[in-house]
Amino acid sequence: MPASSRPTSGTSRTNMSIDLSSLPPLVQPTPPSNTLIITNLQDAEVFRPDNLQIIKDLINTSAPIHTWAPLKSFGRIIVSFYAEESAIRIRQILDGEAIMGERVKVYFGHPTSMEPKDEHLNLPDAGKLFFISPPPSPPHGWEVKLEDAPNKQVHAEDLAEALAKLHHRPRTDIPASPVSDNENEGGRARSGSLVLYNPSEHGYSPNLPAISVEDMTGDISLMDGEKPILANTSRPPVELMDTSA
Repeated sequence: MPASSRPTSGTSRTNMSIDLSSLPPLVQPTPPSNTLIITNLQDAEVFRPDNLQIIKDLINTSAPIHTWAPLKSFGRIIVSFYAEESAIRIRQILDGEAIMGERVKVYFGHPTSMEPKDEHLNLPDAGKLFFISPPPSPPHGWEVKLEDAPNKQVHAEDLAEALAKLHHRPRTDIPASPVSDNENEGGRARSGSLVLYNPSEHGYSPNLPAISVEDMTGDISLMDGEKPILANTSRPPVELMDTSA
């Protein structure tokens, strides 16, 4: 055969590559445990009470059941055993078997603890006991003490003293305030006032305000005074109004 008719190896071969970046990560199988998840229970008749009892009795004859939890909405049953070897044996028996015409798949679930669990609530932190309502029991040795009567002193001492001076001092002895005098404001008659802070006694500064207490315990009477008359004005003639707009 002539050399020119032989195909060269470089032209007959094509470079091929496979992209493995789109493959999902490798999922390791669940290690054996004492809990099994029986899945692919599509027929709702499986979850009838009588059918569930038959399945439970069949499993219980091969290995004693610790917990039994049918989940109808998920189409599966979660069952746990007292030993991991029992779960392995039951999985070998049930995996791939047909129940109500459907082949079930059995997987290992998270281990179920066999130790009794304390169902009582833990005591709260001692520093946060005041957040609890009602409060907890008193500590050992606590004695009930008679509480004092409610505080009958309504006003502070300095305010009570100022109010006492306000009621017993004659009005003629009250110094006039540099900011506002004792004239009636808004037509009201005041029974008395007391200046607590007079700026004239502290350097005659015009920027310092005066502080006074007005006695409002008496009756407030409106002073009779002439009120301005609000005269109604008539509308100007239409002829005089600017109609150019």
